Amino acid sequence: MHTDAATAASADRPGSLLNLEAVVVAFGGLQALGGVDLQVWKGDRLALLGPNGAGKTTLFNVIAGDIKPTTGRVTIKGIDCTELPARFRPRLGVARTYQKTRLFRGLTVEDNLYLAQTGRSGRHLALLRSGVDTEFRTRARAMAETVWLADVVGVTAGDLSHGQQRQLEIGMALVTGPEFVMLDEPASGLSRGERERLVQLLLSLDPDITLLLIEHDMDVALRAAQRVVVMNEGHTVASGTPEEIRVDPLVHAIYLGSEAGLTGAGP
Repeated sequence: MHTDAATAASADRPGSLLNLEAVVVAFGGLQALGGVDLQVWKGDRLALLGPNGAGKTTLFNVIAGDIKPTTGRVTIKGIDCTELPARFRPRLGVARTYQKTRLFRGLTVEDNLYLAQTGRSGRHLALLRSGVDTEFRTRARAMAETVWLADVVGVTAGDLSHGQQRQLEIGMALVTGPEFVMLDEPASGLSRGERERLVQLLLSLDPDITLLLIEHDMDVALRAAQRVVVMNEGHTVASGTPEEIRVDPLVHAIYLGSEAGLTGAGP
């Protein structure tokens, strides 16, 4: 399904969680985004794909609030966030991960998950335990189980495998109870077995959680997402289900090609 048809079909779904209208980003004379429209609904599992320089990372950072668009509008849950910096996103139920993990490597899995909650709530670390702290600790241990780290909850983050560190970072985003989670290349640097575990983890998450991911690993993206938007040269050029994207000749021509193994990237 190409962009125009997808947009028309999507118009029948009211109440989008995220809405981008004609977003343009220019860095001097270079236009990174050329008027992008995008809608994300509650419960969506959306992957942004495209070759290097396509604009997907810039678009991701516009949504996250790290880059202000030159022109256009960004709305989250009906609130105009175009000019709002990234620190306001968590108040709207938005959480994100980064391509390079940002963990407290000298602290345990539980401590990392605990601190993620204190950062979100604005709560200062207390010398004495309180009811809230106990709740945060309980929630941290429960989240460790959700992201399959219950058996290493007392292990320091620096001693985890790279795949486990990715799981922990996802847990740190989820433990604050967000509605909308943005994943920045979660499969980056993972082994084949770790990528498979990541896909299964993403598929096991609460279906009410909305996911947006950018990912270079085609197998991970097409298996974890329910909807895919392909970008090229700062524009969205195709949109559809993973099955539609796999067989789209335009997508093959501009990005995937026969060497990407797209036709073989089944579930």
